Amino acid sequence: MHHFIKNTFFLCLVGCSLMQCSNGKKDIRNYYFPLKKLTEGLVYEYRPVGNDSITPVYWYYRSLINKEGAYLTGTYYEYNFEPLQFVREELVKNGMLLQDINLYQYDTISPQPTIIDGKILSGTTYPFEVSEEDGGIFLYKVKFAFSPEIQATIIKNRKYLGETTFEWEGETYDAIEFELKELVEYDDAKAGGIEPEFSGSEIYAKGLGLVYYKKDLGAGSYLEYRLHKTYLMEELETRFDQYLKQKKR
Repeated sequence: MHHFIKNTFFLCLVGCSLMQCSNGKKDIRNYYFPLKKLTEGLVYEYRPVGNDSITPVYWYYRSLINKEGAYLTGTYYEYNFEPLQFVREELVKNGMLLQDINLYQYDTISPQPTIIDGKILSGTTYPFEVSEEDGGIFLYKVKFAFSPEIQATIIKNRKYLGETTFEWEGETYDAIEFELKELVEYDDAKAGGIEPEFSGSEIYAKGLGLVYYKKDLGAGSYLEYRLHKTYLMEELETRFDQYLKQKKR
């Protein structure tokens, strides 16, 4: 993957239409988040499927496009609207490459979170070309050091499964699906090593990005979310204000 893109080639990457690649692979770049439409930022609200007791989750995506290249940032929030994760990806020749990932940990002592920087070992977050015959395997691997004694490495393998469709706000979108395999290597100096494995799937809709994801936690338990709506950050800030008012009652 190359880290610098000439302007003419960059514009082609951002705006080109879906096509069959000359090397026999399928071009799927237009199913990822639309960087051109995210320069002002947009909140993606995901709601759980079939479980009303679980609160929605929110991702705020915003892109930066200039002569040096293009980047996508994402900030993750849950019910209390405190940021829990931040990622920054770079648009490169053959996909989106993870450049930064941070986790935010909160405690009752300090109002400021502790920021844990992830060490990126393999940062492919989304490929632009996939094989329709075997799907291919795309590796994502990040390591976090929570303390000198406790570390965790997250390994994700994505495999392209094929085309599908997705219904959202009364429209049917062309979409693609990935199979997901995840392994967490958890090293604790006192408790020893733990390596839970998960399986799941993801759906990306053309012109929208990630619209559905499911993770099988084992023993009949799973997490499943789909895109509910998108809106500007001002609406999320309003919800945060309402949450604070209710909390003070």
